[in-house]
Amino acid sequence: MKSQGKNMSLNLAQQATLKSTLDTLEQKIQAELRQHNPQQLDHQSGEGDGVITDVLNHDAMSQFLHEHAEWQSLQRAQARLSENIADVCCECGGPIPFNRLEVEPTAERCIQCQAALEANDQRLHLNPHASL
Repeated sequence: MKSQGKNMSLNLAQQATLKSTLDTLEQKIQAELRQHNPQQLDHQSGEGDGVITDVLNHDAMSQFLHEHAEWQSLQRAQARLSENIADVCCECGGPIPFNRLEVEPTAERCIQCQAALEANDQRLHLNPHASL
């Protein structure tokens, strides 16, 4: 359940720290994305090395997709900061403590909602065919 109308309770120093952290993270992710350009994924090898080439291409694409997901998370965090809701849980509308944002600047959920999400994900991964 999303709660509307809640505003950020971070003070100006905390907002500046979070913005600086997000800016640094943005530069890091941009550099990683440039390094793993999908157009460069086609690793060439000699004849008979198809399996090795496929594994290298798969690993490179996996890395690119991971970095792209980080980029999307960063973009959401920057938008939340500019909208003054960076420390408001997107699930329950409760507060996200600043010390959590210091450790995970792209956090979108309070500790309780994140724990519930991860527990649910873990349950689904342990029994992926529960509906069969």
